[in-house]
Formats: sequence, structure tokens, C-alpha cells
Amino acid sequence: RGIYEAPGLALLHIAYERLVTGIHNEDTIEQYRMNGLKLGRLLYQGRWFDPQALMLRETAQRWVARAITGTVTLELRRGNDYSLLNTESPNLTYAPERLSMEKVEDAPFSPADRIGQLTMRNLDIVDTRAKLGVYARSGLLSLGSNAALAQLGDDSEKN
Repeated sequence: RGIYEAPGLALLHIAYERLVTGIHNEDTIEQYRMNGLKLGRLLYQGRWFDPQALMLRETAQRWVARAITGTVTLELRRGNDYSLLNTESPNLTYAPERLSMEKVEDAPFSPADRIGQLTMRNLDIVDTRAKLGVYARSGLLSLGSNAALAQLGDDSEKN
């Protein structure tokens, strides 16, 4: 029901959530958190093996946890005081070269963009395509013989 006597687990949770937010997009994180609340309620009620709990757990393990890998560096101080110093992962969606508003070759967006919303959503689509490549390499998805999916696999391996 809570982490009262396990400060190490609390730190692992902080590090894991840092990787989740660095690797997955906003919509995936929102769904992950909503499912976590539902799963927590079911587990609290002792319904560990109800179909709903199994589906929620399998969804988190398959589509969220599988892409999570990396290193989070924390600086610990007395009590519950800590600082996140660094986050590294081959699957991070943050790429500073894609976020420049300067006049650079192949800039993904410019100041002339209307608030940049459509372009920013397109960056999210690129991230999603890269995540599908991660899933394919881990054996979760099969790219098959479909030309579009095969191209997707090739694109994601370059990222």
C-alpha cells in the first residue's frame, strides 16, 4: 500500500519513472498512469488474477516496460532530498538536433510555424516509429514482408 520501510525501492521507482517519461510520449504516459491507478485498485482489493488485472499488467509489461532501459544518476542527501543529475538511454525521445529553431539545414520547425503544434505532433510520430523498431528488435512485433513495415524497421534502426 505504500513504501514505508523501503527507501531503496522508492529511489528505484523515481529512476524508473524518469526513464518512462524520457522514453515514452505524453499519451502513452497518461494511459500508463491511468492503468496503474486501475491496477492498484484491483490489487488492493485482492483481485490479482482477475482478467482486468492480468490485462492491465500485461499491457504495462509488454508496451511500456519493454522499451525501458538506461541509466539514471541521482545525488542523494539526508532524508528524502535528492537531485536527478543525468538520464541516459538509447531509447530516449529527446534529441536536441530536432528541436532547433535556428536556421539550420533540415530544421524540423521554424519560428514561422503556427505555434509549432502540428510539427511537434509529427516529431511524436517519428518517436512512435522508432519505438516500433525497438519492439521489433525485442521480438514483440514482427515486421513481416509488408513493404511499409519493412521500411519502418529500416528507418527505426537508423534512429
